[in-house]
Amino acid sequence: MRIIHNLSKDARERIISLLLEKRSKKELAEELGISPSAITKFLNGLTHPSDETIERAIEIADEEEKERIYEIIIEDIVESLEEFIKNNYFNSEKIKNIIIRSF
Repeated sequence: MRIIHNLSKDARERIISLLLEKRSKKELAEELGISPSAITKFLNGLTHPSDETIERAIEIADEEEKERIYEIIIEDIVESLEEFIKNNYFNSEKIKNIIIRSF
């Protein structure tokens, strides 16, 4: 998914933390196909989950977890868009219309 590529490191870490609420590090690592030490590195901010790991996280999530993951993704993308808009003054009507249409 293209949207996954644009997620912040913080959102990626939040997704992993969410999945750890119902699993041990070892269980989650097995489900994601990575090592438990990779999970520890994610949580300590030393590395961040790849796009593939986040996509796999969505696949293994139960319905409640998926809903929460989608909320994290949407919040992260909206925050990113708000920051972009705030830091850039738009005169273009076309850009304004795209932004209005999106919300």
